Formats: sequence, C-alpha cells, structure tokens
Amino acid sequence: MMTEEKKEENINKIDPLTVTDRGTGKEYYGGDQDWYKSNTMAFAGCGSVAALNMLRSLALRYPDRFSDPEVSDELTMLTDKVIYKDDYTCIMKDIYKSMFVFELPIIRRLCDMLKRGSRVFKVIPPSLGLSLYGFITGTLKFCKNRGLNLHVKALPTAFTSYDRGLAFIREGLKRSGSVVMLTSLNRHPLKLYSGRAGELTGGYDQKKGVRSHFMTITGIVDNEGPEGPLIKLTTWGRVATVPYSRLNRSWHGIKAYTSCLYYFTPTVSQGVVKADMAKSYGVFIWALVKGLFGWVIPGNL
Repeated sequence: MMTEEKKEENINKIDPLTVTDRGTGKEYYGGDQDWYKSNTMAFAGCGSVAALNMLRSLALRYPDRFSDPEVSDELTMLTDKVIYKDDYTCIMKDIYKSMFVFELPIIRRLCDMLKRGSRVFKVIPPSLGLSLYGFITGTLKFCKNRGLNLHVKALPTAFTSYDRGLAFIREGLKRSGSVVMLTSLNRHPLKLYSGRAGELTGGYDQKKGVRSHFMTITGIVDNEGPEGPLIKLTTWGRVATVPYSRLNRSWHGIKAYTSCLYYFTPTVSQGVVKADMAKSYGVFIWALVKGLFGWVIPGNL
C-alpha cells in the first residue's frame, strides 16, 4: 500500500497542467475542446480551453489571490494540486458561455445532432468562432463575475520582430506562468506528443498547418539546433512544440492579421478591468492595421 508520503511525492512530480480522469486515471495536459458534448462548443471551444489553461497556471502562480474569500469556489478549486477532468470541463463550459462566440442558432441545432467529426462541419460551420477581442472581454468578464480582477497585456503578432515576440513570451511566462496564443489564417507546424502529460516523450503526430486556433504556451525549450528555441504549449489535451523561428516566420504576412499573444495578471483595481475591456476592440483594430500595413511600420514592432 502506498504511504501518504509517497502519494505526496508522486503528486509533486505531476505537471501543474495535468488533468486527471477521475474514473480511469488517464492524464491529459490541459483541457481538450473535444470534451464538450455539444458539437458547436467543440468546434469553437479552443478559446475557452486556452483561457482555463491560463487560469490554472495563474492560480498556481498566485494562490493567495485565487483563495481570497471574495473569489468563487470555481476559481479557488484551480489552486488544488490535482484537478480532475469532470471539474475542468464544467469550468470550460462556464467560460465558453461568457465569451462572445457568434453561433448560428438553426445551424447549431442541426450540427449538434450530427456525429462528431462529420464532414458537414467543413462545409457549414455551426459558428464563426471566437474573435481576438471576444477572448479578452470574455475572460475578464468571467473572472470579474467570480470575484477575481485581471489585467491583460496583448501583443498582435502580425509582422512582429523575432526578438519582440520572444521577449513577450518570456515576460508572460515569468509573470503569469503561461501565454495564450491565437493563430490566425497564418499556418505553422506543430508536434503533438503522446508520452506522459507535460513531457516531450513518446511518439508524436506532426501537424503541418495549424491555423485559426487558440493554444496556451507553457514554456520555452532552449535548443541549439538550426531552428533555435522550441515553444512548448498545450492543445487538445496534449503537450506540443513548435520551433519559434517557424512560428515567427508565419506572422510575417497578411494572413496573420488577427494573430495575437496574451498574458494575464491579477489586479486589485476594477477600473483596470473596465479599461482593458474597453481597449479590447482597439487591440483588434491595431491587429488589423499591423496585418495590412505591418510591413511598412518603422521598427517592425
């Protein structure tokens, strides 16, 4: 029989973003939009999953703020050492409802009756997905309504220089524990690993052209190879990597017009939250400007 000390030792070895299936014991790395029962939510749920992965990292970075008496039990639970798939999925649903996902009601009902993975979704999508500013306002609104005030810092990445993008990711990881990334119509590769949750082990699936997707960056792996550092992230409940050089290269084109990086930190000021929500549309406009004219902006910011 395993002693309490041994159990504690094993728990401490678990990556903070590991999500455990309460029934089977299977471990995932972060959430997976495929856990939604609704086809419509599964189709457009990557943003809410990325937001929750970010909040889990943030809760472990600032446990006192998440344990404040004014903060809801739903958010306080994110400070637990072990978190379970069913609880994670419930929070994912609540975040999704707070975000401005533009659903098409009649098509949504029809799509929800179809078999998951139907080819119909490629022809008739049940929603138009989640926008850059919808992600910001939805995340801030969700947390504010549960007693937690957050400040967001965003960097639209179209035509962003190599050093500026990498510095922003490092800054976000240091201050927040994670950085949310929105890939727009720009495409970049992705290696999805099948080893233990959070570890770059086992076999992997190679995705050649990921696009229109929210993911959560959890680390930078220094690499002396020709492609330089690797960005470690979570998506679809698995750990993945993308060479930063390839990611940055994908930003240098008009198709990256709404690509963006975000990180969040706690704040005591409700005024900051209101200001960030008001500025979210401005971030979207700046992203469009960078996407259209970034190649002529001095300094290639």
